[in-house]
Amino acid sequence: MAEIDPITRDVFQHQLAGIAEEMSMALRRAAFSSIIWDMYDYACGLFTPEGEMLSQAETIPAQLGIMSTAIGYMFARIPREEWKPGDIIVCNDPYQGCTHTPDICLFSPVFHDGELLALTSTIAHHVDVGGKVPGSEGPDNLEVFAEGLILPPLKIVEEGKPVQAIFDILAANVRDPRGSAGDMRAQIAGCRTGERRIADLAGRYGNDAFRTLCHACLDYNETYMRRSITNLGDGHWEAEVLMEDDVTTDEPIRLHAAVTIRDGDITVDVGGTDEQRANGLNCPEASTLSMIHYAVKCILAPDLPQNQGCDRPVHVKTRRGTVLDPIRPAAVSVRHITQQALADVVLKALAPVAGEYAAAGCHTSFPSFVLGGFDDRPEMALDDGSQPYYVIADIIGGGMGGAEGLDGLNAIDSHGGNCAILSAEIMETLSPVRVRETALVEGSGGHGKFRGGLGIRRDYEVLAANGILTGYCQQTRPDTAPWGLHGGGTGAPAALIRNPGTPQEENLKSKMVGLMLKEGDVLRTVGAGGGGWGNPADRDPALAEHDRVEGYV
Repeated sequence: MAEIDPITRDVFQHQLAGIAEEMSMALRRAAFSSIIWDMYDYACGLFTPEGEMLSQAETIPAQLGIMSTAIGYMFARIPREEWKPGDIIVCNDPYQGCTHTPDICLFSPVFHDGELLALTSTIAHHVDVGGKVPGSEGPDNLEVFAEGLILPPLKIVEEGKPVQAIFDILAANVRDPRGSAGDMRAQIAGCRTGERRIADLAGRYGNDAFRTLCHACLDYNETYMRRSITNLGDGHWEAEVLMEDDVTTDEPIRLHAAVTIRDGDITVDVGGTDEQRANGLNCPEASTLSMIHYAVKCILAPDLPQNQGCDRPVHVKTRRGTVLDPIRPAAVSVRHITQQALADVVLKALAPVAGEYAAAGCHTSFPSFVLGGFDDRPEMALDDGSQPYYVIADIIGGGMGGAEGLDGLNAIDSHGGNCAILSAEIMETLSPVRVRETALVEGSGGHGKFRGGLGIRRDYEVLAANGILTGYCQQTRPDTAPWGLHGGGTGAPAALIRNPGTPQEENLKSKMVGLMLKEGDVLRTVGAGGGGWGNPADRDPALAEHDRVEGYV
């Protein structure tokens, strides 16, 4: 195929996207853990043999740069020449291209007529991979070794045959061996689905045309991005945001972004960010790259199908030893709230030139609830009389920032997450936890000509004798709350509260580890509201009345 016409190229790009989405369905329907099949904390993608992303299913943006970063480390450990049909390579090492240990990444090579044509990949959050607390994430961890089992790049399936030793090691290190093995096999099913569909597509076009079309799709997205960057005009912008530490010190963590546009390229330098901390809030390389690419694409090409051509004009500079580029063995398990704040600071830096895509600060509070222990309710006893062990996880959303002509959305997981809130029925079926209330927080959106979206609050009641809780959030203080734009007000802060509305009510810090909750204890998590856009005095009276009637204010 000497020349590719635009229609054939676009059809091919959508065919690749369809394959990624089918992989996603296969993984989700086969998964054992609710964090995957109900909360959608996973991703699926397709790659060239060189490791450039061709397409990714629309689940969580946090994984946009993860798999392509991990591929380079995998090639360094297991050269492409050693990848055979039927192989699947696994890795979850945060210092070899992955995120944090619960996110396990798989890759499988796709051969057609004896040629390596593509790679398929799945990454999923396993609810537990060992470590000192249920759920494996600890804000107070000092080293990555406290964060559960670490798997370097190695073959978990070799020429179609599972390497049982790895499955045995996994089972011996996690709190839910059956669920973890089931989730791993669900990821394998996602990879195998992609292999079959890519082979079908290559059979339709032929290997040479398949490769040519892949490169055409990447080149088109690169061209689109460069033109979008050029339209912004050359310039330099900087911004910073603060996020709570509340583990090693009360001093906040400062994230700084300097964005430079010149001649169709965009450079994001985050080297001015604070030094790495002695806790689990550090953000490894892959997550830093991922969220910068996400933020830039939000401004420049939000509707463009994702492939790595979008990233070619985007250059990232970090500084080793900072929160956004930590040195091993720094702990990283709670890196998600840091990468959320990273997206926020890049978007803030670009707000002056983002036009209609500029919004006030969004909730990145990410209130997280992970509880584990024995379910000692009599009716839950197993046949042998023992008590089942459970690990349950949930997150709640908050408000999106207001934008020109638009109020912020309510109750969303903004930026890198896009995870769903766990349904109350599922939580109550799988664990001794009752969801007593889930509600919007009235008045939590920042005031403005266009107000910020509302946060959520959710109350969890423990029904077992006790449970071990790890929880965290950010944006709990006025200096870290979602920022307003063009005169808009800040969003209301997030919060973690034990036993609200009782004499035992206690406002908790933004990070807590190993907190023992007893039967009848209630934990309330509150997501932050979004920032407002524009002068509140300019708000349309009809919209203000609607806010009052609906209880938004």
